[in-house]
Amino acid sequence: LVKSVRPLFHLVMGVLSAMQGVIWVLVLTLVVLYAVGIMATRLIGHGLIFEEGGMDDAIRVPWQTVPDSMFLLFKVMNGVLSDRDAEAIDSLMGKMPTLKFALVFFMITSSWTLLSILT
Repeated sequence: LVKSVRPLFHLVMGVLSAMQGVIWVLVLTLVVLYAVGIMATRLIGHGLIFEEGGMDDAIRVPWQTVPDSMFLLFKVMNGVLSDRDAEAIDSLMGKMPTLKFALVFFMITSSWTLLSILT
């Protein structure tokens, strides 16, 4: 059916070729989430950036494993944080204000990635 109707065939081929670009952007997004998730787990979840005993468990719990960190970063990237997650991030930014630069860098990078998927 698709080959017999030429305009439909061209439309399907165009969608398939566009999907190739979308897949590569999704792979890039996954790699960035994975890399930042590993760094966040090591630095925040395992407490490497804090002094001994200087960190509340409410801050550390959302970052304890790489999948948890990736999922939290994905929620940050999409702007759908729960109250508990938002409070943990706000507390983290209050304790370590220099991490705001890392969060801004992640937000800009992830926003541009999502923008490239949509356009």
